[in-house]
Amino acid sequence: MLRGVFPSQRLGWLWLLGLLGTALALMLKVQAQLEFRHFNGAVLLGAVVALGIWWWLIKRQPPQADGLPELNDQPLDHLTLRLGMSAVAFLSGFVAWNNLFGNEFNPLSTWTWLLAIGLWLLAWLPWQRPRLPKANRAETQRAWLTFGCLLIVTAFGLWIRLYRLDQMPYDMTVDHGWKMEDVYTILQGGRPLFLPNNTGREPGQFYYIAMLIRFFGVPFGFIALKLGNVIIGTLTIPFIYLFARELGGRKLGILSAALYALGKWPLETTRMGLRFPYATLPAALVLWSLWRYVRLGKRSDALLVGLWMGMGLYGYIGVRAVPFVIAAVFGLMLFDKRRRNPKGWLKLLGHGSLTLITTALIFLPLGHFMLDYPDVFWFRVSTRTSNHTDDISREFCQATSSERECNIKKFVANNVNLAVAFNWRGDRNEVNNVRFDPLLDVVSAALLLLSLPIIVWRLLVERSWRWWMLVVALPLLGLATTLSLAYPIENPSAARTGVLMPVIFTMAAAPLALAIEWLTKARPFEQWWRGKPALGGLLSIGLTIWLLAWAGRENFQRYFVDMARQYTGFIPNNREVADAIRYYRDAQGVPYENAYLMLNSYFWKESRNISVHLNDMQWYVNNTIKPEMALVVPGNRPLIYILNPDDQAHIDQLQQEYPEGELRRISSAVGKDFLVFHLR
Repeated sequence: MLRGVFPSQRLGWLWLLGLLGTALALMLKVQAQLEFRHFNGAVLLGAVVALGIWWWLIKRQPPQADGLPELNDQPLDHLTLRLGMSAVAFLSGFVAWNNLFGNEFNPLSTWTWLLAIGLWLLAWLPWQRPRLPKANRAETQRAWLTFGCLLIVTAFGLWIRLYRLDQMPYDMTVDHGWKMEDVYTILQGGRPLFLPNNTGREPGQFYYIAMLIRFFGVPFGFIALKLGNVIIGTLTIPFIYLFARELGGRKLGILSAALYALGKWPLETTRMGLRFPYATLPAALVLWSLWRYVRLGKRSDALLVGLWMGMGLYGYIGVRAVPFVIAAVFGLMLFDKRRRNPKGWLKLLGHGSLTLITTALIFLPLGHFMLDYPDVFWFRVSTRTSNHTDDISREFCQATSSERECNIKKFVANNVNLAVAFNWRGDRNEVNNVRFDPLLDVVSAALLLLSLPIIVWRLLVERSWRWWMLVVALPLLGLATTLSLAYPIENPSAARTGVLMPVIFTMAAAPLALAIEWLTKARPFEQWWRGKPALGGLLSIGLTIWLLAWAGRENFQRYFVDMARQYTGFIPNNREVADAIRYYRDAQGVPYENAYLMLNSYFWKESRNISVHLNDMQWYVNNTIKPEMALVVPGNRPLIYILNPDDQAHIDQLQQEYPEGELRRISSAVGKDFLVFHLR
């Protein structure tokens, strides 16, 4: 009998299963209540008991320590040649900088910029091929098994991102129309450094989508935006694995990737076709390389941090929070005992400089635009971080509050709202997610709560530097949404919090990875488990499949049923209007230029989106009749008008002046009928 705790040695494995099952079941029940914002004494008691059981098990058998090996950087040979190549890279970058004019890439600046990046990376990457240790047979088998599991997870992530992609999201928002117009500009030969439309956007997505259309035959339209994002979202899965593996090994990596692959939060933000996943992917790449650098101290990883960071700055605005994490981690590394000496600090300074210069070189064209047009570049940020004293802010700020005090109150409230977004109440936006639905499903959210004892153990008992860095990274990455001081109702933002996904899903997977470790090795009850490794493996597989299936089913229901219903009820059916215009062209001979959209409200339909669906980006310019414009019927026939059924004034006018016209009601599949007035 172990420590006098259990009455029977024969029942040790049942005690383990019972305790694990009790803790997990209690936390799942707790989260099921929290998801509907129910909180009472019973919920609190259930959470305390579950966390207490988990803490007791961790004390009996802690997770494997986050051991850090001795630093072993690549040799810096041929220093003179490397410095010479760096000088040429700086010269090439200088030429690129001085030949950038306005908001346009040009051949000279582009090629000299790319040459500068290539020379710089070549100068400081290791020139000797690393000697890899020879893997034994068992390690090779584990590696192939891990690869197979990751392949299955990635394939499932791709499938669920492609499933009914043409139908969900059903139609475009205003932002999609602006994006397709910018893609069209690039396809027509424009080469902008920055897209100032719609409060300003970085150019990465637009060049990428234009490339898919031009070179891979992807159809122009909403499907191009969605398919491009599906590729980005799927590519993120293996990098979530790599980051999580850095912190907890292969099991943690696979489970983190699986929770991300089937999660409703990444599913919603990826399939939208907007720029959201262009922050998650570079964040995962930066965090993986950065945590790997903390562990090994290799110069190549420092360069990769700068490479991914520079490329990420061309993606989505949320990634601008990641440099704060890089700075904080490099600062914390000053206290790493392996580096706590003048030589270590000097090397850290040098590698930090490599990261900074690499980022700056890649950011060079966009940086030039930022200095030339700071108001345009920072417009979206400034409109959300500046003080705003309308009705939105009055709930935080009294009339006597100073601006500084008001901003502090809003920032604190934003951080609290972000902290509860994963388990309690999420984004209020009706377009990007189910309104107020927690960002995580019941299983992932319950596991996230169960990760708290593990994190406390890592921080206070084990004192792991890399886990301390992880906790420090959370609020810094959250700045992407918590700095929304002008519009605190936009926080938490499911879109801008995308940079948090690698960290959140790694934390959520940690309890499940530890439970599998216990079941397969049964260390807390070692005396009673000998001779039952196969049973432990089967139980681990069964538990994992059951939890992932539960999470996947909920996420599928939430996105493809609940989100689809909400989205189609909110977004105008511009796609059906375009289909009607196309029908009248093919069946009645009405050319596109003779089809007019009559708006009695700016929010009824979006004419730019209709242009996208018609594959004619110029149509909306001359064929939109705005509310303040008079109705003038051109002389050329045949023609059609698209009208709102509630626009009785224009309906009466057309029928009175043109009694020979045909008025037809077009039935909508999403309950948004519209009228077509046809003049032959």
